[in-house]
Amino acid sequence: MPTSKPRKKAAAKKKQARRTEHETNLLFANTESFVSDEGEALLTARGWISERSQPGGADQGDAWYWMPSQLSAYLEEGEPVPTSVFPLETGFVSQLATPDGSVPPEAQTEYGSLEELEADLERLEAYRVPQEAWTVLGGGPGPEETPADLIDSIAEEWELVAELIHFPYSSEPGPRSFEEVVRARAEGRLTDYAYRSVLAGRGQPSDPALTTEARTDPDG
Repeated sequence: MPTSKPRKKAAAKKKQARRTEHETNLLFANTESFVSDEGEALLTARGWISERSQPGGADQGDAWYWMPSQLSAYLEEGEPVPTSVFPLETGFVSQLATPDGSVPPEAQTEYGSLEELEADLERLEAYRVPQEAWTVLGGGPGPEETPADLIDSIAEEWELVAELIHFPYSSEPGPRSFEEVVRARAEGRLTDYAYRSVLAGRGQPSDPALTTEARTDPDG
């Protein structure tokens, strides 16, 4: 059973955002990382969020995150991380979302091939941390808080994505509706990456325009 270094990598990125190359190398010293174009094609086609789509790309190896399993960012303790997949030297390893960021043996599965991983994806994508297993500081957003408040105040993108996934949106038009998230993306206050992540996390169809941009952007 491999160590939980991949999970630590993801948690550190969520907590501290992207670092300079020098700082990243110091943080993740002696941690082997790998890439898989086949894994990239399979998982992104199913809606997994790729490390390559983040600013800076997969400079520490490939990783894919199933955002529907992303927990609220402000848990009472622990580091929320979505269900994740990482390539190994031969094969892949999956790590189920857990409320405290730990990776107990039962939350981790190794696969000897892409075909083995593909056969297990329905299970991985269906998994959610039971809500009774985690609590949110202060009970979550206040009754007067809006998506715009979160977008304009949370600097760390992973935390913002988590909060926007779990926000109790109003079904009526207004400042607490999902239309405010759409507006923020149109105004450039929310990145395309964060917007795609929120859509995936809420089980909503992807924006075709964003998919086209991602495929044609030479830096994407």
